[in-house]
Amino acid sequence: MHILHVDFLTLYLISFVGALQLEVHGERRSRRSQHQRRTPGLSELSNNADISYYAVIEIGRNDYTLLIDTGGSDIWMAGNVPNSNDIEGGVNYVHDSVTGRIKTAEIEFAGYMIPDQAFLQVSPDDIKKAGAGILGLGPNDGSKIYQAIPTVAGAALLDRIFLQNLTTPNYLTVLLGRSGDLTDFYGGSLTVGQVISGFEDILKQPKLPVVNSIAADLHFQVLLDKNGFIGPDGKPIVIRTEVDSTQNEEQATVVLDTGFSLPQVPSSVAAEIYGRFLGAQLVDIDSVGKIWLLPCSQEVSITLKFNNKSYPIHPLDVTLDPTIIGMSAVVDSKGYPLCIGTFQPFTYDTGAKPSYDMVLGMAFLRNVYVLMDYGDFISGSNRKKDAPYVQFLSTTNATEAHDDFIKVRLNGTDNMTNHVPQLRGIHPVVYYIAISIAFVVVMAGATLFFIFRARKRSADRRKRAISARLPPELSVTT
Repeated sequence: MHILHVDFLTLYLISFVGALQLEVHGERRSRRSQHQRRTPGLSELSNNADISYYAVIEIGRNDYTLLIDTGGSDIWMAGNVPNSNDIEGGVNYVHDSVTGRIKTAEIEFAGYMIPDQAFLQVSPDDIKKAGAGILGLGPNDGSKIYQAIPTVAGAALLDRIFLQNLTTPNYLTVLLGRSGDLTDFYGGSLTVGQVISGFEDILKQPKLPVVNSIAADLHFQVLLDKNGFIGPDGKPIVIRTEVDSTQNEEQATVVLDTGFSLPQVPSSVAAEIYGRFLGAQLVDIDSVGKIWLLPCSQEVSITLKFNNKSYPIHPLDVTLDPTIIGMSAVVDSKGYPLCIGTFQPFTYDTGAKPSYDMVLGMAFLRNVYVLMDYGDFISGSNRKKDAPYVQFLSTTNATEAHDDFIKVRLNGTDNMTNHVPQLRGIHPVVYYIAISIAFVVVMAGATLFFIFRARKRSADRRKRAISARLPPELSVTT
């Protein structure tokens, strides 16, 4: 672990403020609004077409709207940033597809002012538009900038904020809600060092230890329970971890990352979720990668378990209208709309020895209030700290979620077939024929039992069995 050296003069020069709370606001729209309300002490998070969340941050006395990313620890900006300074001697940054120069500037974020926060300035291009960027809120030891500049000026933003007040709890909380349905705006809050009013029960939830992190690339990641990924049929999806350091190979290591709209899962898990349904197909789309398509009318319900607690996922988060992430509308051969499966097979190579098995992005995080305690991730603090951990508080009621799906996708009419797992090649009517025959068999058996008992028939007649034969399978054209 890198040690961040801080003296009292540095702490004195950083202004003191109280706990931080960011109001979250987003809309399903193709581009960001040019007009955003600013409230002292608060920073609005807006939501663009790919359901990523953004915050307004002041860099060098200019406002920029940056992507909130708990999976990264650095700030980077595309284009020239006025009133910024080069690091003495000049320091270049090269990581993944981002290359640029490390600079410092006065940064104000929701009332916090850091006089010399380090950030990366990159050249704009067709993908990284001028004025766009990422606001990394991850642990300091995951910062590539800090690895290049191991001083207070090179530390991650949250480190600098926590160091302003050594008595403030070192945690970040995220609540991403849903108002009405997907045609309305998303709302919620992000806080630092405090819990949102009305959600205090988060502090009573099990503390999930942060595990398997590599010091050079730190993330908030926790263990999913054994048999903790419950599929649409109510049965666990079999998972075998690829992480060598995990003691129980049936426990998957999952990363919590607001930078992913679509959770990334092994292809076998995605197939178990979506491949069972009529009309489901795996396709490869430019700029999106491999993704499952299935009828929008099909309700898909899954649940994840951590520390023996269940967290149901809203069916409107398990499948999604493709236009929301910038894709064209998709229909099947009969003209019925198709939705995308949000739990996407990995679109990138996790390496020969991965440190995680899944990335749980927005489609999961909208179903929990999450607290991420940084613990020993905070470098340079002179107070004793516990190990980092995560807490979840479920925000999705399965019954209410089903009703929401019926209203949004089925115009309020529950035809009962939309949430029955429909195996390929077997029409849903087969299930209902089987249920009807079973009901008749049970009723007939009960009737005969009382008749036989009343009339005291012979033993041979009392042993007579009632049987029924299912009709042959019906073929279905998908």
